[in-house]
Amino acid sequence: MYTPYLMCAYAAALLMVLLGFEVIRRSAPDLRGLRDLRRFILCGLCGLLLLALRLRAPAILTTVAANYLLFAGAIFLYCAAAEILEAGRRFLPWAVAVCAAALPPFLWFTYGSNSAAGRREIHCVVLAAIFAMVSITLFRQGRAGLRYPARACGWLANGAIGVNIAWGTLGAAYGRNPNFLHPDMVDAGFSYLSMIVALSNVVGLAWLSLCVHRQELQETAQTDSLTGLLNRGAFEEILRREMRRCEQSRSLLGMVLLDIDYFKQVNDEHGHLVGDDVLRRIGSALRVGTRPSDVLARFGGEEFVILLRDASLEQSEEVAERLRRDIEALRDLPACVSLTASFGVAVNLPGESAGAFLHRADQALYRSKRDGRNLVTVHRSAGYGSLSVH
Repeated sequence: MYTPYLMCAYAAALLMVLLGFEVIRRSAPDLRGLRDLRRFILCGLCGLLLLALRLRAPAILTTVAANYLLFAGAIFLYCAAAEILEAGRRFLPWAVAVCAAALPPFLWFTYGSNSAAGRREIHCVVLAAIFAMVSITLFRQGRAGLRYPARACGWLANGAIGVNIAWGTLGAAYGRNPNFLHPDMVDAGFSYLSMIVALSNVVGLAWLSLCVHRQELQETAQTDSLTGLLNRGAFEEILRREMRRCEQSRSLLGMVLLDIDYFKQVNDEHGHLVGDDVLRRIGSALRVGTRPSDVLARFGGEEFVILLRDASLEQSEEVAERLRRDIEALRDLPACVSLTASFGVAVNLPGESAGAFLHRADQALYRSKRDGRNLVTVHRSAGYGSLSVH
């Protein structure tokens, strides 16, 4: 097996992958991490081409520069993982430090003792250390929707760590004196395996970037751009799902529907920009006044809705009354406006549809507005006559 030909074959494979990434970049320019993944491929491509020139160029290029291009590629792989997950590049100084610390012994094994085995051990240790940083970054990802793809990519990084550790260990134990031009089966096999796992990590991170992009698009489609709360469509989908869950578990689900009193006057007197700021403040106040498990949404215009999981009618009423007081007490609002809100409260009934549930909460809200506003009205049963105002 003649290594220069093998390196050229590896480089040709990387060139095809690079062309594939260019197609992805042009079709989906918003994907994070693709720039660093392309840099990884370019570093690997250039490093392999330099390795293939071992007989025609000085060692500073074909040995030192070639290996350090591969190290730089691994660092770019780490940068891609950090950018995709928005994790910050906290390990980047450590990765650079590992490469810098490896340079003196690498130069010694190149120009001093001319030991290919020593260079191989350094190569494996540096790559294993950088891939460990990639793995830690991926396994620390905390967003629920990305946990599975991030951990899958983390296991690919662990595979790269294992390959490099095994190459360094088995190569030293069972390999013959390394000969770059005609390597033994141990070095040739691990060289091929190392390339496969590296490309697997690249493909895995590209898939992770697609997963992140898809989740962000989904969140954008479900989120009200002004307040950052869920929009009506997303809320109604969650409501239907929660009501099915409540039917199975026989648990309670409270709903609080609220409307900002005389909000049209705010827009008419102070303009829509002030009105938008007021709505953002209301959204923030609702976040502060509810639990993380509660579902908040902007229902439309100046209406908001809150879904209270496992909340009785009395508990839902208490939440609504507290939020009513919080909104009434808001100060430092834009244009020094003062606000109040009217509330309607209801709790799900057995066998009730999502539309009927919403209708009862809306009936309670209408009663609050009809009876003077800045009130909490509770719908205690399916009949309109069972409304109580507080």
